[in-house]
Amino acid sequence: MVMTPPQSLAFTLKMPSSAQRLTTCELSISIGEVPIWPVPGEFGRGLEVQIDDLLAYLTEFWKPLMLRQIYPIDVDALRPSDLRRRAADRWAEEPPEVVDREEIVVSAFEEAHNMARAFAGLFDLPPFWLLRSGDQMLCDNGIKMWRLPFADVRHALSEVGNQISERLFEADSARWAASAQAWKSRDSGDRAGLLAWSTGINRNVADELIADGTLEPPKDFEDAANDNDELRIAARMAGALPAFQIRQIISLARKFEKHESDGLFELSLECNSRLDGLWDKRPFAQGEAAARLVRNQLFASDKDAIDIFAVMQQLGIEVQVLAAEPSTLEGLAIWGERHGPGALLNTMSTRILPHDVASIVDSAGARFTLAHELCHLLLDGRHGFSAIEVLRSKMPLGIEQRARSFAGEFLLPSKVAADAWFEAGRPEGRKNLEQVVADLARHFGVTWSVVTWKLQHGLASYDVELSSTLDAIAPWR
Repeated sequence: MVMTPPQSLAFTLKMPSSAQRLTTCELSISIGEVPIWPVPGEFGRGLEVQIDDLLAYLTEFWKPLMLRQIYPIDVDALRPSDLRRRAADRWAEEPPEVVDREEIVVSAFEEAHNMARAFAGLFDLPPFWLLRSGDQMLCDNGIKMWRLPFADVRHALSEVGNQISERLFEADSARWAASAQAWKSRDSGDRAGLLAWSTGINRNVADELIADGTLEPPKDFEDAANDNDELRIAARMAGALPAFQIRQIISLARKFEKHESDGLFELSLECNSRLDGLWDKRPFAQGEAAARLVRNQLFASDKDAIDIFAVMQQLGIEVQVLAAEPSTLEGLAIWGERHGPGALLNTMSTRILPHDVASIVDSAGARFTLAHELCHLLLDGRHGFSAIEVLRSKMPLGIEQRARSFAGEFLLPSKVAADAWFEAGRPEGRKNLEQVVADLARHFGVTWSVVTWKLQHGLASYDVELSSTLDAIAPWR
């Protein structure tokens, strides 16, 4: 999958001159100057469609396109076009009743997010997927995926909808008045419905959470689209959980009082400025780059072990360590207009506080989770981001990949891991390689999984391949 620059999405509608074919056009989609649909890379190759079909699609699915940011089932598809394949893998191990239920919601998701489904009677079209991810929109034609600014894509979709609506209304105002009005009203909706779309939770659950005061619904569509309410984002991250557990997680987030943190704010600005120049890099590369910048800013040598608890204090991030349900919750980071910045570690999680570890500061799992949450605060906090590390969470996958990469590189730089291997005499046998892993884990306070992962990354730049042995040393990595 190749990522391309964040250029503008453009829809081209070539209208026929014949007055008899006012609802027909030739449609093509491009990013920048490059055609991407229906025939990638070929100029002048559009698809003849009925423009009222496209307007009906945009009107009907405007809210999921603008507000929904998660897949409808618990899969980790890297891109929208992978969803059904990953769903099929999951269904191979599920009972028929689960498969039937999930098939319905996956099909509904495809109807909303694959624009190729908009044109009645036209089958076997190449896909064109749209799925929001924070302040980006994933655009996927089945061959490549682009991450474009959400605001720009929203504008492009609005423009093409306006163009079609105006043409139809001018052609026959009586016939198309209702369609034009429906398009103009696309942002309207009741507050509970907007909450359900923006969080990905069931409408009935949304009603309950509003009624008992757990969540405040969006004031209007723009409030929902802005996506800057930290508690609503927390609800989205935990949306796969039962309602009572969502309430518990929201109550934990509320424990963090709002306070200023100039150090975190300034470092966040610097990190995001650096990442603006790395739009063409994959999430793991962005995470590593941010980790190296933060290490340098904190005047830490690459060979220094990081005291992550001291770093959080230095940056003005409140850390709470407590036992909370659900035990699947490992950590939480929150920073918005009403809460934070703060991070929580849940000692009910055996990853955060294993039975053989007496103190939280000695827990490699707790240290990694805090570093992970630090990444969310630095890189995602500008939008009131709230990150929930919880079983079956709904964090956008690219954001999670970046945070994991940041945490690993921040605590143990790949180059340092590789240098240790060279200094140890380039061991390839399991026993001697295991000793290198153990020494690095002890010095940097990380798990063997993290060490083997960073060692593999570090040695890759030297064309050294030890993955099979490293898999044997840490098979759970």
